[in-house]
Amino acid sequence: MANWAHLQPAITQEARRLGFDYCGFAPVREAAHADFFAGWLAAGRAGEMTYLERNQEKRRDPARLAEHGAPPFRTVIALGVNYHQFDLPPAVRDDPSRGVIAAYAWGDDYHDMIRPLLYELDAFIRHHTGRTTLGKCLVDTGPVLERDWATAAGFAFIGKNCCSINLDDGSWHFLATILIPELLVADAMPSARTPVPRRHGTCGRCVRCLAACPTDAFVGPYDLDPLRCISYWTIEAREVIPRFLRPAFGNRIFGCDICQEVCPYNRRLRNRTPLMDALRAHQERVAPPLLQGFEPTFPYWLEEAAFSERFHGSPVKRPKRHGMLRNVCVALGNWAEPVATPALIQALHDPHPLPRAHAAWGLGQVLAQHHDSRAGSALQRALESEEDGRVAEEVRLALGS
Repeated sequence: MANWAHLQPAITQEARRLGFDYCGFAPVREAAHADFFAGWLAAGRAGEMTYLERNQEKRRDPARLAEHGAPPFRTVIALGVNYHQFDLPPAVRDDPSRGVIAAYAWGDDYHDMIRPLLYELDAFIRHHTGRTTLGKCLVDTGPVLERDWATAAGFAFIGKNCCSINLDDGSWHFLATILIPELLVADAMPSARTPVPRRHGTCGRCVRCLAACPTDAFVGPYDLDPLRCISYWTIEAREVIPRFLRPAFGNRIFGCDICQEVCPYNRRLRNRTPLMDALRAHQERVAPPLLQGFEPTFPYWLEEAAFSERFHGSPVKRPKRHGMLRNVCVALGNWAEPVATPALIQALHDPHPLPRAHAAWGLGQVLAQHHDSRAGSALQRALESEEDGRVAEEVRLALGS
């Protein structure tokens, strides 16, 4: 069997040219956390993310991802793209009139920009080896435990907040993998199950991320319960957000970076420009004023066309307009100022029941704190006409009846 280990420097250099910050190699073996992940799924942690339950054996053993009749995969190329640009100023981050969006979504959708670069890197390898079959290129949408392979490839370790952490650049990075049949690492390479060398770093005794989580989403170190996580509810979930969790969301309307913001590996980073231009922040996507999207000139929280225009090419489109309006209504309820009442009343009449339910909650918060008669009247009228049972229940609770 040919050993192509001499190509590693050239592949790493090409990866860097394409815009990847990290590139490492590991032999195809069973993923280190396959058993943990299986238990995590069995505990019901995936929630609505049913796609995580598919292809479990392939996640366990990436060799199973090879097409029938194709040569077996022998090497995992793990790649990383650092997206850190700047820390959100506290005056913006803590302003309840703004809706904070997770930093990974400030630029364009990383899936769309990274995937073609993986194909290009695989083509580079095929040019040098003469391979005619394609490698398997995945950007966290396929059945691969990427953090395990970033660790095995030597450029990261998994922190207590479940993020992949690089010693120099922290955890603000996307991960991707390419599975190829060429042997790029020696057979003596340690198994993915081998304990992480000390040079990879550890969290030591630090538990800042666990203590800072406003919803107590961490069951313990290295163990996250998404069903209590702000990111899960504002991005992945399509259902009504549990009432007991809503106050803890604050003004975060898409994702949550708190467990990364407090991490010592991230707190020392300087402002930087990402290698990939498309990752550069669109300033209007960082922390938009919550009421801005209700303005008649560009009502992007209320109208599908305006929403699509505002967030064209952005990950923010994942929960769809009605999901984002749900999140905005929670943030407006946490702000709980009368100035938010007209916007919440508009959302209370949205065609989709999901925003209506959370608009009712938001109006209830304004009513409870300021006795705003407009909020009370709107809720009372909604109770008389609402046909959706879940929304009607939210209205009754908001009215205190």
